[in-house]
Amino acid sequence: MRTDLLRLDRTTLREAREIRPVSARLFGADDMTHLPREHGLPLLEVGQEIGALVVEELADGRIVLDLDGSLVEANNPGGLSAGQALRLRVDLIEPQVTLHIIEPEPALEDEAAKFLRQHLPGLAAEQESLAGLQAKIGTVNLLDATHASLVRLEKLKHFLADLLNSKEPLDAARLMRWVRDGGLHYEAKLLRAVMENPERLAEIADHDLKALLLGALGELETNRLSGAPLNAIVSQLGDLETRQAVNLLAQLEGHAYQLQIPLFTAWGFSNLALSVERDGVDDRGRADDSAQGYNLLFLLELEDFGRTRIDARLKGRNLRVIFYVEREDSIRLLTREMSSLRETLLALGCREVLISAQPLRAMPREQRPKFEALALGVPPDLQLLNVKV
Repeated sequence: MRTDLLRLDRTTLREAREIRPVSARLFGADDMTHLPREHGLPLLEVGQEIGALVVEELADGRIVLDLDGSLVEANNPGGLSAGQALRLRVDLIEPQVTLHIIEPEPALEDEAAKFLRQHLPGLAAEQESLAGLQAKIGTVNLLDATHASLVRLEKLKHFLADLLNSKEPLDAARLMRWVRDGGLHYEAKLLRAVMENPERLAEIADHDLKALLLGALGELETNRLSGAPLNAIVSQLGDLETRQAVNLLAQLEGHAYQLQIPLFTAWGFSNLALSVERDGVDDRGRADDSAQGYNLLFLLELEDFGRTRIDARLKGRNLRVIFYVEREDSIRLLTREMSSLRETLLALGCREVLISAQPLRAMPREQRPKFEALALGVPPDLQLLNVKV
């Protein structure tokens, strides 16, 4: 059997990598793939496991594999398609290399969905608030440390105090800092620092919520301190990692990106749930960058205002906002303040602003699942059950 080197440039390879993996499937011993040893294959040993990517399906039924950077042709043992990631085991080196498909690597989408099914979050109103976390860890002091210091816990206290003790309105700069340092991008920041500026690793660990939570959790466990403070940190970490999985799916499958934002109001701090979905389709249903807009959903529970859902559409400098509010007196209050709100938005740069307030029961049926998903912190089309009855 002949194996030829491929004539693929980097652009072709990159495009092939971006094809979504197919569903996972197991292959038995009959699905061996035989490759000759020449043409610069990576150094292999019997029993070694190696990752591979199906780059292309050829017209003659063969496939192109990327083996640790080496591109080769091989027979398709059946069921493999372009974009599929595989895990291979080296069974033989002589007289020819024999690679056994042991199992395809799970797609990121499948792993994220599996994580969400196993760690279903509670309603946003039931999740541990940052204010609640601050109160609980505030009961732990340095004198409680018996085996190690509580440096990370003290830094977590300062982080929360700086965030929650500010009574200033949430402006764009503070929102950007929260999105950057609120824990959702912790691993991405570490990876970038390792590649570009390793000296920043310590700085990231000192100014990122997830890093501080992990550090504080380790210190409490080392000092055998349990109870409400430890449980609050574990709960907050669980919420963070759930939102990370949700937003990973958002990037892979085009869902709305979700955020939980601590918002100061006259009644104290509340969790504002926000989803942002890009809409690059023009009025005729065609993709058009110049017509790109954003669909924004806000979910807020206020003690003296009632359940509030906000459906906003931003297209260029034009803004349309519909408030769906549970209480009639809150609708009347919003109606009185609409003129002032419209003027504020126009002063901020909007060209056209349309605002209305309606009862929560008047929300269109097709919008309700989106808000329900946002309240749970899951993608709107996630199948929570993966079994058949």
